[in-house]
Parts: sequence; structure tokens; C-alpha cells
Amino acid sequence: MKLNGQLSQQVEQRLALMPQMLQSIEILQLSTIGLCDLIERELAQNETLEAVREDSLPTPQSAVSDESFDPGRFTGRTASGDSDRKLEWLSSVEGRAPGLAEHLRAQLVWRELDTDLRARIDVAIDALDARGLLPLDDAELEQLLGAEFVRPVLDVIHSLEPRGIGARSTIEAMLMQVPASDPDLPLMRALLCDYLDELSRNRVPEVARALGIDIDEVLDLVDRIKTLDPRPGEVFVQELAAQIHPDLIVEPDGADGHRVVVDDFALPVLRINEHYAAMVRAPDTERSVKRYLRDKLQSARDLMSAIRQRKETLARVGAAVMAHQRAFLEHGRAASRPLKMSVIADELGVHNSTVSRAIAGKYVQTTHGVFALRDFFDGDRTARRASEGDGAKGRMAVLHAIEQLVGNEDKHDPLSDEQLVERLAELGMELARRTVAKYRKELGIRSSWQRRRHGSR
Repeated sequence: MKLNGQLSQQVEQRLALMPQMLQSIEILQLSTIGLCDLIERELAQNETLEAVREDSLPTPQSAVSDESFDPGRFTGRTASGDSDRKLEWLSSVEGRAPGLAEHLRAQLVWRELDTDLRARIDVAIDALDARGLLPLDDAELEQLLGAEFVRPVLDVIHSLEPRGIGARSTIEAMLMQVPASDPDLPLMRALLCDYLDELSRNRVPEVARALGIDIDEVLDLVDRIKTLDPRPGEVFVQELAAQIHPDLIVEPDGADGHRVVVDDFALPVLRINEHYAAMVRAPDTERSVKRYLRDKLQSARDLMSAIRQRKETLARVGAAVMAHQRAFLEHGRAASRPLKMSVIADELGVHNSTVSRAIAGKYVQTTHGVFALRDFFDGDRTARRASEGDGAKGRMAVLHAIEQLVGNEDKHDPLSDEQLVERLAELGMELARRTVAKYRKELGIRSSWQRRRHGSR
């Protein structure tokens, strides 16, 4: 048997993403709030990067070197004193609201409680889930708190605000928010414990017959139940994604024009710390110190460069999108036009993924309100096919039309998805029924049989 060895040469192209490119991609995807958090972390761990005080910025006539980059006006700077610049930026960052546990313990400060009871109350507070509920059975509670402490601990926690905290289920949390003296409490308990499934299916007449009351009374009780919170602790859960800060602002510019501005007012002015930069240049600085500082300086410069690129890309993408949506700027959501990411990418000479990252989680403030940039694009193929020609309507316009049609329908005879398709066609929007159903669900609009109103109201 012969073994032959052979060398061959092959040429192939590969895209190798350098750390700087990966950082630029990551920062491009961040919202302004997310970028603030990233800068906050970088300032805390990189001594060569600093947030500049307003009084130390160059005048508009002065040349700004590559070592200084101002992505926006830094709020919260003081004009006097020589306090550390990092601390000025970090102290200006908006504090987080108190969490649920902190809120509950603050209510216990002035209560005279036995030491053992207080310790077990703390244990129970720590056991609450994100909803503010205590989803443990009796055996688990006895093991956690001790059998003799279960009732006293729950009595204290149930007396705290918001009402419903410490309930064992969402239904119990809602019932705890109804005063024990309320004459409607027995009926509300019956609706929540025995007829919740029927109510979710809008079977109001059947529920009214079972309880021996009329339909309007059931509807009144349902309206009261809707005011109760099944998850009373969720209000204290910090959801960063829910915080909306416009990344772009569209301003009128002349009689017929508009100007798109990147709103980075919340970002600090960043620059390299000259003291550490000088240490790297100094001949008497130890080699190990120079090596350490060079890495830190490079990291700071890469961050500043990535932020600059983010601003430039976001400004270009935003301006291109708004140029296509001029009808929206003049007349509102009903006038939005269909738009594909590939169109913007081709105009700007970038990849589709760059446009996708630039608009991810970004919001634009207009005279018609604040909107997600992604709302101006049509991602559904059937919606795009149905919206062609000079009078084509974009996804936002279709959503607006569905809202208007449902809002003006006869509540006792609501429009089915098929009827919505017909009404939209009359408005020049040819969509498939499944697309209408998808958009209806996206808007949080229930089906027609669930929207049907019973009784005389």
C-alpha cells in the first residue's frame, strides 16, 4: 500500500471581524439609554477615559483634536470645582427607582415588630416573585417561615402597599384589593373563581343566568374587575426596554423641508485623559505601566470612534427614511408609504444588516408623536404586495386603518376579519385575511366574538 502526500494551494475570501468592528456593530445596535449604560461602565473601569466638564470644552471657534469627541451635550455637569470628572458623569446618571423589597421594607421602619417576626417577614419579602406574589403552598410556607409564624407574617405583608402583595395567586391578589365590606365582593369572587373562562370567551349571557343577575350588572362587575391588578409588584420591576427615549428628532426646516437630528443630549462629552496619555509618552515610565495604559487608551479611542460612527450612520439612515416618509411627516400615520430596508441600504451604499442594526430599538420624535423607526418599514410580503403604486399605503397606515375601523364599529355587531378585509379593500388596501388577523393581534385587538358587547350598553 502506497501513501502519497500532496500539497495544494487554495485561494478563498473570508471576512474577519476585528474587535473594533465588533464593538462598532454592538454600539450601532444600542439605543441611547443602552449606550449611556455602556459608557457608564466604561468610565468606571477605564481611567484613561473621562467625561468632560462644560467649562473645559473648547469654544466653537477652536479646533477639536482627534483626542476629543462630543457626541452630544452632557447634562448634569457643574461649572465650578475640580471634582473628578468621572464622578460628575456617574453622579449625573439617573438613579433607579426603588425595588419592591426596598419599598416594602421602608413601610416597616416605624412598625414595632418582634425581632423574630421581623426576621421572617424579611425572608418572606425575599421570596416574593417579580409579580409581588408568594407562590408557595402551605407546606412550603411552614418550612420557610415556621408553622407558628405563617399567619402573622402574611397578615403584616398583606397590610402593605400596594394591596395584593404577598398573595398566593393572581386571583387572590385581585380579591385582596376589594374591601371586605364591599357588598359586591361575593359576586366578584364568583366571577373570578368560577366563571373566568366563560368571561374570557365573552359568554356574558350564560354567566348572568348562572348568577341570577342581569347582563348589565355582570358588565358593571367586569368593569370593576378590570381595575384590579393581578400582578401588583410588577410596577417595581425595572424594564429598560420599556424606557423610550427618542434617538432622532425630526424638525421643520423651512416651508416644505424637514431636518433630522440625532438626539444624544443625554450622552457625555468624552475625551482621553491627558495625564495618562503623557505617561505613555514619557521615557521614564515603566514598560509594564506603558503596556497597560496603551491597552486602556486604545480601548477608549475605539469606543469614541464607534460612538462617532454610530451617530453618523444613525443620522444618514434616519434622514433617508424620513425622506421616503415625507407624506407621513405632513399628514400623519394614515399617509405612511411602504418601504423596504434594501431600498435604504442601496441608497446609502451599505448592507441590509447595517440598516437593520441602525433602526433596532431606535425611536424618532415627530410632530405626530414618537415612533419606532422599524414601524416605517414593511416586513410582511403580503402587505408589500398589496401596497404597490403611487397611492400605496405602508404598514403603519394599514395598522392605523384597522384601528380606525374597529374603533368606529358597532360594538354589538363588531367587524369580523373578513369584513375588515373588505373595508380595507374599499380604502385601497388589498390584504389577505391572515395578514389582517396578524395585524389585529399585533394591535392587541381581540376577535369579533370577543369584542361583541352584550346588554343595553
